[in-house]
Amino acid sequence: MSLVELFLEAVKIDAQSLRERPMARFIHTALSGLPVTIQEDGIAHAISGECGNLICVPPWFNPSRPAIALFAHMDTPRSTVGVRPTLTESRITSDGTTILGVDNRAGSSVLLHVLKERLQSRSHGNFIVVFTVAEEIGMFGSKHIDLGPYDIRMGFVFDCSKRPGVFIQSAVGCSLYDATFAGKAAHAGVAPENGISAIQIAAKAIGQIPMGRLSPTMTSNVGMIAGGTATNVVADRCTIQGEVREFVPALIDEHLVMLKTTFERVANGIGGRVEFESRMDFPPFSLSPDSEVFKTTVDVLQSVGLTPAPIRYLGGSDANMLNDKGIPSINLGIGAQNPHANDEFILLEDLHKSAEIANALIERFP
Repeated sequence: MSLVELFLEAVKIDAQSLRERPMARFIHTALSGLPVTIQEDGIAHAISGECGNLICVPPWFNPSRPAIALFAHMDTPRSTVGVRPTLTESRITSDGTTILGVDNRAGSSVLLHVLKERLQSRSHGNFIVVFTVAEEIGMFGSKHIDLGPYDIRMGFVFDCSKRPGVFIQSAVGCSLYDATFAGKAAHAGVAPENGISAIQIAAKAIGQIPMGRLSPTMTSNVGMIAGGTATNVVADRCTIQGEVREFVPALIDEHLVMLKTTFERVANGIGGRVEFESRMDFPPFSLSPDSEVFKTTVDVLQSVGLTPAPIRYLGGSDANMLNDKGIPSINLGIGAQNPHANDEFILLEDLHKSAEIANALIERFP
């Protein structure tokens, strides 16, 4: 089966975050009969999912020698039920009624295809391939994975929507927060003056905080709001959920303090209260041009005829969690363009070039 054929089959598999078992079965089937050990770790229970990470280990792998790990995630951000992939001379897209699932069926298909070919041809290389779970909802798979037994020197994540040649040298961290505003319930028709609307408090509070792109390196967003019980009741509770992204953790912390202070001031001024909680979603990372993983990436991209283009990126990926674990890792551009949207697509040349990059990386670690 060619790489394109494999991709066209993979995008038809509906496997969203925490429900990746169908994709895991697809990977097992594709590698059936080949000399590879597929280990599923035990994190499914910890993350309330139906599947753990799949760690694929060739029979010649030797943890006592320098080794690399290649990563792609098995989940898609939205359902791909009913997807009708359209193949043209230059690209693959959907018919526009659903997502294609290019994030990250592209990366997973590339790595599955490369692994399968190398197992069939016995083309050695000291590498493992890891298919992670729950990347789209917080990189839970890479957060909990244990690669200690494999002594991995560096990691390469095939998941960036930029075209091949681009790679993420540094990425933001992200913190999430919940702010629950408390007011006082009352009958909205009979005695509204006796109530204090938590929804109104939340609305005023949101109106007093900056949102969107706050600087070239920071964004802040309120993404969800919920509250109230009925239209004839003055709402006594309303919760908003948001996030803050930045490359410098201290600046995230400063912004969270500002949010908490603002929310408390607004709530107290109306006679209500607020409970504010925050937590890190994923940490930032930044890799030096002098680091081994950076130099290896540059050399490999040049070897396949590309111009290396390191970037700073305001999105997160498994690379954030891996770097935090002490595994220097880079997220590589694979050309999964317009991800998460119904018009997402991938150019055929980018799909094939990504496989070429994977093989070139493996060749660096014989």
